[in-house]
Amino acid sequence: MNNYQTGTFEKRFLNNTITIHYKQLDLETSEILSYLNPKEFNIYCKNGCPNHSQKWTCPPNCPTFENYSKDYSIVSLYLFYTSPHQFEKNDDKALYSYNFIKEELQTYLRKIEPANGKMIAANSCELCSTCGLALGKECHIPEKIRYNLVAFGFNVSKIMTDLFQHELQWASKDQIPDFVSSVGAILKK
Repeated sequence: MNNYQTGTFEKRFLNNTITIHYKQLDLETSEILSYLNPKEFNIYCKNGCPNHSQKWTCPPNCPTFENYSKDYSIVSLYLFYTSPHQFEKNDDKALYSYNFIKEELQTYLRKIEPANGKMIAANSCELCSTCGLALGKECHIPEKIRYNLVAFGFNVSKIMTDLFQHELQWASKDQIPDFVSSVGAILKK
């Protein structure tokens, strides 16, 4: 069992106070490689994600994790999760709350990213309304470009289960999960 840190904090969102739970774990960069399988997981991107080949941060345009992380010895993983039931009525509480939690994690990671480190985003890049790639151009702000665990080919579900003892829950048409989750990281020297 890994020694991860846990905690909660609250965030005011519209008319609600939302409780966010987190877990954080530091590993040697080499320790996370067993969860990396781009051949398997990039197929899911190719077959199911509209961002595949449409953003500089998504496959097949992102670098390999090994190349991206070669100058860093530590990866600090962050898991944020929250209950969709805290949100006011919405047509799709699960998606709404998931977008909220991934944006909260994304904002947090950008805020704590050290000058000598690199964030691994919680989701695909959303800094520009239209990625330069879709316009046949280079990245508009290359100094801010960050990739995500899924784009590198990590099994994020297994990372949650094995490293955080946290089961990923999926929504269905008739079922709202008890919580929605998002994972990101910071690479450190």
